[in-house]
Amino acid sequence: MTSSTLVAHDSAAPLAEPGCGVRVRLAGNRRCDLSHPVVFTDVAREWPLFGRATPEYFRSAYGDHPVRVLGEQWRLADLLDRLERSTADDPGPYPCKFEIAKDFRELLAEVTPRFSCSLPDRQGSALIPQRLFRDVNNLEIFFGGRGGKFPYLHYDLMHLHAWITQLYGDKEFTLYAPEEGPFLYVNPEVPWQSSIRNHHRPDFARYPMLRNAHPQKIVLHAGETLFLPAGWWHTARSLTLTISVAFDQLAASNWNAFVADVVAQRRRYGHPLKALLLGAYLFSIGPLLAMIEAFGGNRRREWGRR
Repeated sequence: MTSSTLVAHDSAAPLAEPGCGVRVRLAGNRRCDLSHPVVFTDVAREWPLFGRATPEYFRSAYGDHPVRVLGEQWRLADLLDRLERSTADDPGPYPCKFEIAKDFRELLAEVTPRFSCSLPDRQGSALIPQRLFRDVNNLEIFFGGRGGKFPYLHYDLMHLHAWITQLYGDKEFTLYAPEEGPFLYVNPEVPWQSSIRNHHRPDFARYPMLRNAHPQKIVLHAGETLFLPAGWWHTARSLTLTISVAFDQLAASNWNAFVADVVAQRRRYGHPLKALLLGAYLFSIGPLLAMIEAFGGNRRREWGRR
């Protein structure tokens, strides 16, 4: 199992809205389109939080905000103190993630507007039953300390595209392309998660097929945004104290994979007829959604309630 290299990319690539820089692309993304992971340098520059999301700022502005991590209640200031003391040998709790629209709503204005290049997004469409997204945390903020590791290898639920913005610190991501799935010991009950334990230091005797996989690694720095297309497996670890914001996107490019996931989920729940009917409906509205988007629909830059 060998890691691939990163390839430099011209920041003037006509990939997104004018002014969006692109630092690197992962090997294999020859045209630097959005079918492969891409790191943008400044798409979050319109956020009021951009450039000031330091631990000191969060202590002064939100220090008394109550948060719950792994069943334990904290003041945000106290949690940040613990994460600043975190080391590889004595890591703080992780992941410390919170749904902004539900748990941290006063922060919503500081991460608005949504990036133009992350639109259109179909998740808020009135044509799509919103109950389908009940397990999706659409907009989250993460706090982590040095040595903190995400607990499992996964791709984003329901084959949604992921956008991850590093606001403070350095975080290392390990990525696997969708076709690497056969080597990643996919959990049959939770097919968007790998069943590999301690994937940061895997036991190859226990997971021999993992040797055939090709991980791609990248360190995301403050101010940068990682775009991960649907189905890309990933995990992360904090190299320093880190603050990140992540959200998902449903677009034409991942619509069929999303519908297939919805159908498969209903079948796993023992509802084959519901799966058939819901799948037929969702496939039927795909062209209508594309037409709506051709005329500027599903491009709202404000966040919803979810």
